[in-house]
Amino acid sequence: MKLSFRSALIASALASWAAACGRTPPPSPPAGETARFGAALAYVTVENQTDHALTILFRLAAGAGGDVGVGRVDPGTSNEMAPVPAGEAIVLIARVAELGDYGLPARSFDIGERWRWVIPADAAFRNAEE
Repeated sequence: MKLSFRSALIASALASWAAACGRTPPPSPPAGETARFGAALAYVTVENQTDHALTILFRLAAGAGGDVGVGRVDPGTSNEMAPVPAGEAIVLIARVAELGDYGLPARSFDIGERWRWVIPADAAFRNAEE
Protein backbone atom coordinates (compact mmCIF):
# COMPACT_ATOMS: atom_id res chain seq x y z
CA MET A 1 0.00 0.00 0.00
CA LYS A 2 1.42 3.36 -1.03
CA LEU A 3 0.77 6.34 1.24
CA SER A 4 0.23 9.84 -0.07
CA PHE A 5 2.57 12.55 1.18
CA ARG A 6 -0.14 13.88 3.52
CA SER A 7 -0.88 10.40 4.90
CA ALA A 8 2.85 9.77 5.43
CA LEU A 9 3.19 13.10 7.25
CA ILE A 10 0.24 12.32 9.53
CA ALA A 11 1.56 8.81 10.21
CA SER A 12 4.97 10.24 11.08
CA ALA A 13 3.44 12.80 13.45
CA LEU A 14 1.34 10.13 15.16
CA ALA A 15 4.36 7.85 15.55
CA SER A 16 6.36 10.69 17.11
CA TRP A 17 3.52 11.51 19.47
CA ALA A 18 3.10 7.86 20.47
CA ALA A 19 6.83 7.52 21.13
CA ALA A 20 6.75 10.56 23.39
CA CYS A 21 3.78 9.35 25.46
CA GLY A 22 4.72 8.27 28.94
CA ARG A 23 7.98 10.19 28.98
CA THR A 24 8.38 13.14 31.25
CA PRO A 25 10.20 16.15 29.81
CA PRO A 26 13.55 17.11 31.36
CA PRO A 27 13.29 19.65 34.16
CA SER A 28 13.54 23.28 33.11
CA PRO A 29 16.48 25.27 34.45
CA PRO A 30 15.74 27.85 37.15
CA ALA A 31 14.50 31.16 35.67
CA GLY A 32 17.78 33.00 36.31
CA GLU A 33 19.80 30.23 34.66
CA THR A 34 17.94 30.16 31.33
CA ALA A 35 19.90 33.02 29.77
CA ARG A 36 23.20 31.62 31.01
CA PHE A 37 22.61 28.21 29.43
CA GLY A 38 21.63 29.78 26.12
CA ALA A 39 24.57 32.16 25.83
CA ALA A 40 27.47 30.60 27.78
CA LEU A 41 29.73 30.36 24.74
CA ALA A 42 33.07 31.79 23.65
CA TYR A 43 34.61 31.81 20.18
CA VAL A 44 38.13 30.65 19.32
CA THR A 45 39.95 31.21 16.04
CA VAL A 46 43.02 29.03 15.53
CA GLU A 47 45.98 30.20 13.47
CA ASN A 48 48.01 27.16 12.44
CA GLN A 49 51.62 28.07 11.66
CA THR A 50 52.70 24.40 11.56
CA ASP A 51 53.12 22.08 8.57
CA HIS A 52 50.39 19.76 9.90
CA ALA A 53 46.61 19.64 9.58
CA LEU A 54 45.30 20.03 13.13
CA THR A 55 42.18 18.75 14.84
CA ILE A 56 41.12 21.15 17.60
CA LEU A 57 39.42 19.83 20.73
CA PHE A 58 38.61 20.88 24.26
CA ARG A 59 37.98 19.07 27.51
CA LEU A 60 36.53 20.34 30.76
CA ALA A 61 39.27 20.94 33.31
CA ALA A 62 37.12 19.69 36.19
CA GLY A 63 35.01 16.57 36.27
CA ALA A 64 34.73 13.59 34.02
CA GLY A 65 34.33 13.77 30.30
CA GLY A 66 36.21 13.20 27.12
CA ASP A 67 37.61 15.41 24.41
CA VAL A 68 35.14 17.35 22.29
CA GLY A 69 36.14 18.22 18.72
CA VAL A 70 35.42 21.78 17.60
CA GLY A 71 37.13 21.97 14.20
CA ARG A 72 40.10 21.47 11.91
CA VAL A 73 42.78 23.84 10.63
CA ASP A 74 44.94 23.20 7.59
CA PRO A 75 48.66 24.07 7.66
CA GLY A 76 49.39 27.78 7.34
CA THR A 77 45.75 28.86 7.68
CA SER A 78 43.32 30.26 10.26
CA ASN A 79 39.86 28.97 11.01
CA GLU A 80 37.10 29.82 13.48
CA MET A 81 36.10 26.81 15.55
CA ALA A 82 32.68 25.79 16.80
CA PRO A 83 31.86 27.68 20.01
CA VAL A 84 33.35 26.45 23.29
CA PRO A 85 31.90 26.69 26.82
CA ALA A 86 32.40 30.00 28.60
CA GLY A 87 32.46 30.60 32.32
CA GLU A 88 34.25 27.37 33.24
CA ALA A 89 37.82 26.16 32.87
CA ILE A 90 38.59 24.17 29.75
CA VAL A 91 41.77 22.79 28.19
CA LEU A 92 42.29 23.51 24.47
CA ILE A 93 44.12 20.85 22.47
CA ALA A 94 45.57 20.75 18.96
CA ARG A 95 46.02 17.16 17.78
CA VAL A 96 48.02 15.54 15.00
CA ALA A 97 47.16 11.83 14.88
CA GLU A 98 50.72 10.67 14.13
CA LEU A 99 52.47 13.06 16.54
CA GLY A 100 50.23 13.65 19.54
CA ASP A 101 48.81 16.74 21.23
CA TYR A 102 49.83 20.33 21.77
CA GLY A 103 47.79 22.06 24.44
CA LEU A 104 47.36 25.04 26.66
CA PRO A 105 46.94 25.13 30.43
CA ALA A 106 43.32 25.22 31.58
CA ARG A 107 41.67 28.60 31.17
CA SER A 108 38.23 30.15 31.31
CA PHE A 109 36.63 32.38 28.69
CA ASP A 110 34.14 35.16 29.27
CA ILE A 111 30.71 34.74 27.71
CA GLY A 112 30.86 36.00 24.14
CA GLU A 113 34.65 36.40 24.23
CA ARG A 114 36.54 36.08 20.93
CA TRP A 115 40.08 34.74 21.27
CA ARG A 116 42.82 33.89 18.77
CA TRP A 117 45.09 30.90 19.46
CA VAL A 118 48.32 31.04 17.47
CA ILE A 119 50.01 27.65 17.22
CA PRO A 120 53.67 28.29 16.35
CA ALA A 121 55.57 26.45 13.62
CA ASP A 122 57.81 24.83 16.26
CA ALA A 123 54.96 23.55 18.47
CA ALA A 124 56.02 20.36 20.27
CA PHE A 125 53.33 17.67 19.87
CA ARG A 126 53.47 14.92 22.50
CA ASN A 127 51.69 11.63 23.06
CA ALA A 128 49.92 11.18 26.40
CA GLU A 129 52.52 8.59 27.46
CA GLU A 130 55.41 11.09 27.21
